[in-house]
Amino acid sequence: MKIGVSTVIFWNYEKLDLEKVIVHCVNDLKFEAVEIHCQSPMFPEWGTRKEDSIKKRIKDTLSTLDVEVSLHAPYHDLNIGTMNLGIREEVIRQLKNTVEFAHYLNSEIVVVHPGYVASRKYFRAKVLEKMIENFKRVAMLAEDLEVYLCMENNASKPKATGVHIPEIKEIIEAGGSEYFKLTLDTAHANTTGIKPSDFVKSLRKYIKHLHISDNLGDNHHLPIGLGNIDFYDFFYHLGNYKGIAIIEGWIPHNQDYFLEWDKKQIKSILKRLKRREKTNV
Repeated sequence: MKIGVSTVIFWNYEKLDLEKVIVHCVNDLKFEAVEIHCQSPMFPEWGTRKEDSIKKRIKDTLSTLDVEVSLHAPYHDLNIGTMNLGIREEVIRQLKNTVEFAHYLNSEIVVVHPGYVASRKYFRAKVLEKMIENFKRVAMLAEDLEVYLCMENNASKPKATGVHIPEIKEIIEAGGSEYFKLTLDTAHANTTGIKPSDFVKSLRKYIKHLHISDNLGDNHHLPIGLGNIDFYDFFYHLGNYKGIAIIEGWIPHNQDYFLEWDKKQIKSILKRLKRREKTNV
């Protein structure tokens, strides 16, 4: 398992110098992976004709570093479960753009959010049907480019989809591609009243990517230990997971301190699990 960090943690509502942040995460904080949030304003000019020069600068920066890369597709103001046909095409365009950018960077992971039921006048089943159709269109491109499209489980909210285990299974299995997988977000899972480790037990074969943060069952993303998630139990049930664990969340100050703390906690848990494994041999 490689431990990484989301670049969005360093966004301060004023300026995010992506190249500088990436170098800082790798060279200064010694993370093995970074997740780039592909959405304006966190990614300047995303979705416009000016984005290509920034993409090239990021690729040039990454070429100087030994680091794994994942991308987070845009989701603010975008709903892949939309019933609006014009918006639907724009959502799909931006998601495909993210997949193509991943291929350009030699990254194999794109995280994408499931949608939501925009109006109580819409039947949930119909929204799910349209959302799955949309995911299939993006997953076809992802499969062609050998990029994994990894749907992130949503936090528990009345309009959200992809929150609970049965519906997550339904969506991913209906996606119909080996390149359509799951990003398991521990904090989102913890909002359901079901332990994140129980999500692992039920969804392990779909998990390709991880988002790590803590909370108290609310929709916060806190450093490990400030919530009630049992991360030892969570990583134990993950078993021999070989992917990336991305630390993410909203840390408005002292980012370096809390990121170092989270990395230390994860490494400590993994060492304990390794000792347990050796003892049981």
